[in-house]
Amino acid sequence: MAILGNIRKHSGLVVTLVGVAIGAFVIGDIGLKSWRNQTNVGNIDGEEITYKEFEQKVETNTELTKQGMGKDNLTAEEVFTVRQNTWNQLVNEVIMQKQYETLGLTISEEEITDLIQGPNPHRFIIQNFTNPETNQFDHNLLVNFLQTIDQREASVQKQMENLIVMIKADRLNQKYNNLIGKGYYMPKALVNKDYQMKNIKAQFRMVSQSFSMIGDSAVKVTDADLKAYYDKNINLYDQTESRDIDYVVFEVTPSQEDRVAMAKEMDKLYQEMSTTNDLSAFINFNSDKPYDSTFLKKGTLPVQIDSLMFASEPGTMAGPWVDNDIYHIARLVDKQSRPDSLKASHILIAFKGAYGAAETVKRSRVEAVKLADSLLAATKKNQKDFATLAARFSNDPSAAKNSGDLGWFADGQMVPQFNKAVLDNPVGSVVKVETPFGFHVINITGKTKSIEKVRVAVLNREIAPSNATIQQVYAKASAFAGQNHDQASFDKAVTDQGLNKRTKEYINPMDQQIPGLKSPREIIRWAFNPETTVGMVSEVKDVDGSFVVAVVKNTRSKGIAPFEQVKEMIQPTVLKEKKIEALAEKMGKINAKTIDELAAGLQAKVDTIRDINFMSFNIPMIGREPALLGTIFSMNAREISKPIKGTNFAMVVVVDQFTDAPARDNLSVEKKQLEGTFNSRVANNLFRILEKETKIEDNRVLFY
Repeated sequence: MAILGNIRKHSGLVVTLVGVAIGAFVIGDIGLKSWRNQTNVGNIDGEEITYKEFEQKVETNTELTKQGMGKDNLTAEEVFTVRQNTWNQLVNEVIMQKQYETLGLTISEEEITDLIQGPNPHRFIIQNFTNPETNQFDHNLLVNFLQTIDQREASVQKQMENLIVMIKADRLNQKYNNLIGKGYYMPKALVNKDYQMKNIKAQFRMVSQSFSMIGDSAVKVTDADLKAYYDKNINLYDQTESRDIDYVVFEVTPSQEDRVAMAKEMDKLYQEMSTTNDLSAFINFNSDKPYDSTFLKKGTLPVQIDSLMFASEPGTMAGPWVDNDIYHIARLVDKQSRPDSLKASHILIAFKGAYGAAETVKRSRVEAVKLADSLLAATKKNQKDFATLAARFSNDPSAAKNSGDLGWFADGQMVPQFNKAVLDNPVGSVVKVETPFGFHVINITGKTKSIEKVRVAVLNREIAPSNATIQQVYAKASAFAGQNHDQASFDKAVTDQGLNKRTKEYINPMDQQIPGLKSPREIIRWAFNPETTVGMVSEVKDVDGSFVVAVVKNTRSKGIAPFEQVKEMIQPTVLKEKKIEALAEKMGKINAKTIDELAAGLQAKVDTIRDINFMSFNIPMIGREPALLGTIFSMNAREISKPIKGTNFAMVVVVDQFTDAPARDNLSVEKKQLEGTFNSRVANNLFRILEKETKIEDNRVLFY
């Protein structure tokens, strides 16, 4: 069904917008270690988020994400992302709901009805009820959907409920932002000042000297200098909780003995595969991949066997050969002349219990056979009615859009029973066949020219490390962890044993990535365990089939970083400032009356810069220097400045002339642009500020 497809396309938005009522749950003992007695995933502005509640929300969002992505299962990374989005969703809901309640913002029943069915429906409605043929919103499609909503699948009804929740959340957020935005006023004087700053141009001459002209050894930086800079810029050092770790990965790879043993086993399997009478069962039992009965055309088989299979008779064997550490053995099963592509339309008559049948399908298998036979007779009598009957009777959701026309599909793409029925019957015929989905009435409408194809059974086996090899690597990792209990011994052992030490700094509690590790959550959770201290070495961790031992190098608490923790980070900046101060002092001692005298005294050149306004981001030859711009536009023409201490340069300037901004009687356009920019900044930063001001306790690292 087209509507179902459209709703699914946008259901990913639900992960961040759908609201779920926050209740108070107590889950008791969930089997965590003693240091994880915490039963709450977090606390947001005084509201406890229990593990049980959070998991229920994650489960709901996981199902919505599956629908939105059209997948039956999510990867571990995708599940982790859903958990992250669910937490962010909860934070947003709690914070914003309190804002709405404080301001008295609500959505009335009349308003939501108007947003769905009114003359100007919400954009989510327009997106989901657009006619695919015209790409225009179809009001009749919406009305028909709403009138029959109680007859549709439960999943579709749930998606519509979620869509309405999304619309409510979006409208409330829109009201809130509009209310905040309208609370600001753009004075005429401010608009005029902004226009002047953007349009008054300056032409000036400048002598500049970069901090890089002075060597580090020529400048002395004291702890007092560093502390003074820290105190002056203390807000720059507001940090999140993080950890630094060093770690060693003990890779588990097949040994030479494992490879020899695998080669012998594959030789044995080759002999057995050449004589077995049940190839599919043999492959399914012995191969890493299941038996594939698909007929393939030339050029689609592995290069090692493609030519051989097409030049040989059924029963021909090939292999064993190794490709990317995977053994392969092949046996030619059959050769046929077959079309490469097929074309058909179908009417699916599902019945209760059939694979994929919707909950609304109540007919029995006997009733389905009877209806399918009736439709078969009707379509054989008049094939022109096929599309109409498909749109009316088919249980394939796509029939509402394509009237049962499946278009061209590759030989072997459909389920075997369906594919065989189309392959075995001529173009223009109408047949009935049963598949796991139900009964299909099929109108065969096209086939490409037949070409030679082969069916090849392929056994695939990865060269894997044996248990003995795994135990040997584990023993080495375990000895390393057991013999080294602090940073010093860890580092010494790494050097003595020639191991590859890796480092990851600034790890956050809910990070999902560490270089070289696909699923590093176990290491991260250990690093944030309250009992883990700086210098502590971990036990052996099994990560992605390899063994990892880590040591915590540094820890950072949430809040303003202590001076000692950022002292080294500050050093380069203060060193640069001291160099610029020295350059400015040298300029001042020359006591030049003109810019040319200063240049001569410094043996420097004079640069002429034109068409610079107060809002200029970069200045030719020196880049971004806000102090220079501020000085220029506070000076008079032909006035020489005192030495300016910039970001990367010490500078002296003289303004040759200012060019006034063009006269404008009406600045309404500029005012509108300025208001738009300001409102956009407010909207983009408002929630971030609210979140920062909200007390949030995040305990997820204890659970995931």
